[in-house]
Amino acid sequence: MLARRDIAARRPVWSALSDLYLDADYRRFVRGAARELAASPYSLDELREILMREIHPLLSRNLCVTAGVWDRFDQQWIAERIARAQRRAAWLRPRAWFARRYAQLLWRLLGPRIERARRERQSATRRDNAWDA
Repeated sequence: MLARRDIAARRPVWSALSDLYLDADYRRFVRGAARELAASPYSLDELREILMREIHPLLSRNLCVTAGVWDRFDQQWIAERIARAQRRAAWLRPRAWFARRYAQLLWRLLGPRIERARRERQSATRRDNAWDA
């Protein structure tokens, strides 16, 4: 089960990832999502797990309905559904093998962008620190 502090840190991650499951062109959201994920306290492996085990099982069905959510998912609903799934035994949690390739595609796009954003932020921080010294 997730602690309150972890839920607070995950909310911006869930929000950024959920935009990629809207009934809209996902490419509009990749850059912003990568920036938001890069700013999170999670490692790349943890971010991938959040995508694959929390967001994808919950939202993948939106990709298949005729008139899916297209503007924004209710973030409170996402948090409640993920918390409910976390309380279940691991073997009872939704797996969403369906559309798994979509999640893998997203990660192939996001992973390198997150790494690049983090490198850029580190070099900017070093540059700022050099000016302060």
